[in-house]
Amino acid sequence: MTKLTSKPILKKASGILAQEFALPKDIAWAWVTLLLSQEEQKRDSEEKRYSRIAEFEAWIVGLNLPVDPKNPESGAVSPESVKNSARNVFEWPHEYIFDEPVSPKHPDSKVTYSDTITKPILDAIKDAGGSDDRPALIAILEGYAKEGREPFAHVTAEGIEWKGANWSEGDKLNLLTIKSLHNRLANLRKKGLI
Repeated sequence: MTKLTSKPILKKASGILAQEFALPKDIAWAWVTLLLSQEEQKRDSEEKRYSRIAEFEAWIVGLNLPVDPKNPESGAVSPESVKNSARNVFEWPHEYIFDEPVSPKHPDSKVTYSDTITKPILDAIKDAGGSDDRPALIAILEGYAKEGREPFAHVTAEGIEWKGANWSEGDKLNLLTIKSLHNRLANLRKKGLI
C-alpha cells in the first residue's frame, strides 16, 4: 500500500486539528492520518492504523484536558492543548499547505503559506544553493534564528523553536528538528515547491 495522499482526507484531518475543540477520537484519527501521510515508509496495515488511533485516543482522554465549555457533555477537547501535551512525548504532524503554488512564470508573485515555517525553509534551500542537505539547512535556519528572524524564537539542544501562525506571548513554541525538517521537505517536494 502506498502512503496516504488523498487531498480531501488530508484537508479534513488538518481541519479537525485546526478546530477550537474536537472529540479525542477525531483528534486521534486526524493525528494518525497526517502522521502516516508524512512518514517515509509504506502505509501501515489498517489494523495497525486503528490500534494506533485507539492508543492516541486513550492517551488524549487520559490527559484530562478541559472540555468544550459550550458543550461539556461531548467530551471535546482542544487539539492545540493535545499538541502542546504531545510535544515531548509523540511526534506531531506538521501543518499541510493547501495553497496552490504560484506559477513559476511570476517570480515576484506574493505567495502566502498556511504556516510560518515554510518560507524560511524555502529561503534556507535557496541560501544552500538549492541543496536539501538537512544538517546544512538546520545550520542556516539556526543562523536565521540567531539573527532574530521571524518566526524563530530560540535555538535549543533539541532543535529550533518557532512561533506558529496564531502564536501569542505565553503560548508554547513549535520545535523544528532534523526529523521534522525531513518530513517538511518531503511534503514540500510532494507539492512541487522544491
